[in-house]
Amino acid sequence: MTSTGGSGREPAGVARAGEAIVTAAVTVALLPLGFLHVSSIGSLDPSTTVISDYVFLPGGYALLGGAAISSAVACVALACGMRRADLPRSRPPAVLFVSAAVGLVLVAVFPTHTPGTTPGLVSTVHRAAGGWVFAVLPLAAWLVARRARSVPAWRPAARPLAVAAAISGVISAVFLLNHVPIVIAGSPFLPHIGALQRVLYAAVMVVLVMTARATRLAAERVHDTAELPATPGLRGAA
Repeated sequence: MTSTGGSGREPAGVARAGEAIVTAAVTVALLPLGFLHVSSIGSLDPSTTVISDYVFLPGGYALLGGAAISSAVACVALACGMRRADLPRSRPPAVLFVSAAVGLVLVAVFPTHTPGTTPGLVSTVHRAAGGWVFAVLPLAAWLVARRARSVPAWRPAARPLAVAAAISGVISAVFLLNHVPIVIAGSPFLPHIGALQRVLYAAVMVVLVMTARATRLAAERVHDTAELPATPGLRGAA
């Protein structure tokens, strides 16, 4: 005889593992960046230097590549977990998360150009992939939040995730639009582009962790609902 709760136990367990993977991947992504920031004190100004420029520090290519690959793992884990947690129409946000993972791999493989030199093909791929990642991750989280409103198991996470996605989306738009005057005039509209990028990076990492947590909690609610005993029928009067 099939257990009523058996169908929900596996998705809940997978979602818990998925949240652990995302949290660990985000942590692994942040640690090398923290090391590069500390090791570059006095040589690079984080308020004006973009994160990609750390590639020219000793070990920078490997550390930045590892951070990007780790973030890609988090994106893939999110894409795999949402459908198991019964998010309706989960394919569009899942595709965006996977595309962000591909973009992060490209960011890791293709480094930026040396400051003061003309950008080449490799640097162009790096910039395009990085811009895509910052553009689609807030959008993917916003799509998850929109769909979460229609499902009881997901609904508690809808509002906070929508707020986080909106904040990261606004920061992303400002950061990406700030590159337009760089292409045209050679200088950004906002001088502290490095600081803006770091705020955006932190916001995106928070969105990844929040999405993973929302997925895990939704899977657990689905599991708990599946294990509730059926309501007995009303008995007739004797």
